[in-house]
Amino acid sequence: MTDMVNLMKRIVLAAGAAFVLIGPTISAFAQGSSHATLFFFDAISYASEHNGKSRIDFYVQVPYEELRFVKEGEGYVARYDVTLVLENPEEKLLQDRSWSVDVSVKEFAQTISRKLYSLAYQSLEVAPGNYRVALTVRDNDSKVGGKLTRNMLVTDYSKGTVALSDIMIVSRLTTTAEGKNRIVPNISGNVGTEGEGFFLYFEVYDSTASGSVALTSKVYNQKKELVRESTREEKLSGPRTQAFVRMDSLSLTVGTYLVTVEAVKVGRETDTAASTTRTFTVRWADIPMSITDLTKAVEQLRYIAQPAEFDHMREAQTDEERKSRFLDFWNKRDPDPSTPRNELMEEYYVRVEYAIKNFGHFIEGWRTDMGMVYIRFGPPDNVERHPFDAGNKPFEVWYYYQLERQFVFVDDSGFGDYRLRYPTTDLWGRIR
Repeated sequence: MTDMVNLMKRIVLAAGAAFVLIGPTISAFAQGSSHATLFFFDAISYASEHNGKSRIDFYVQVPYEELRFVKEGEGYVARYDVTLVLENPEEKLLQDRSWSVDVSVKEFAQTISRKLYSLAYQSLEVAPGNYRVALTVRDNDSKVGGKLTRNMLVTDYSKGTVALSDIMIVSRLTTTAEGKNRIVPNISGNVGTEGEGFFLYFEVYDSTASGSVALTSKVYNQKKELVRESTREEKLSGPRTQAFVRMDSLSLTVGTYLVTVEAVKVGRETDTAASTTRTFTVRWADIPMSITDLTKAVEQLRYIAQPAEFDHMREAQTDEERKSRFLDFWNKRDPDPSTPRNELMEEYYVRVEYAIKNFGHFIEGWRTDMGMVYIRFGPPDNVERHPFDAGNKPFEVWYYYQLERQFVFVDDSGFGDYRLRYPTTDLWGRIR
């Protein structure tokens, strides 16, 4: 970590231009340099075998590079703990589970692979309703962990003639010699690396257990524009039928998408359709996971890119061209080209994401004055907050002692819209 901090503190020279990105990797505002474990989890609800209940399947995916492996015998071993907490919307504890996962590999190269990961599974039966899920992963050796939360609606699948479960994204689908489906779930929801396409998996429930349903899938982009639609029939194999819809990811550009599936009983098209939805993303493997819109990611480089570089990226005509120019910009600034990760690029967009979440007001957080300073200089060493000083408008002072700099932000409107008052020039020396 010390080497990484030193890399962040130095001036990076590229293409004759310099910019400074200062401060440690960010996990919380003005709190040290701890690095949270990166992992993914998905929670998918299905009908239960028990009346009045539904089932939630939980999947946890932890990349090997996020685990600390230790030499053991002829191979390497890592262990992590998982804690699952289920609460109602009022945050009252309903259920919790904890378990450990052991990971063993033979080669050291596997321990730092960006492609390999550990997959853990847990299942709970619950009453239909709204829930808050919190899942924590903690490396047993390094004691470093991370936490993710999400809200979810668990459907009552016993109501109506036809119902659909939640959707699982499936990377690979194969059939065993016995005719059973074997699936590899995509827990991250990123299909950008699925070169041959992917599948939507869900269950169809029908109390009549006969006939067929027409399944219509629709994909919408971030602008809510319909980009893909298809319909096919699925013959029901009983009260519970497994259904797979193949999707081609090659024609989808970088971004976040919403997919909906509607089911109507064939011959009873006047009946109300059952539906299910979920989101997925298209990202490239060599771009940070927080980036879901490459055009916006280019705009967010305005604080460090030279005007000619900025214009060059913005003028790209296609996504592939934009990606090439974007990566070329960052490859010139890679602090350690011998590794597959570009730590400087990752750090920059961690700061952008933090600014979005914490400084947004009338405009997006990364566009605000506080966001600008935070992205360039990281978390301040100290913050003085003065929200209620008599005779003064609310203001904050951010101190960066090692840089011998301070920034004063004033809320002129009284609605939390803090503007940079000192220094009186922006970071490019222009009068504000």
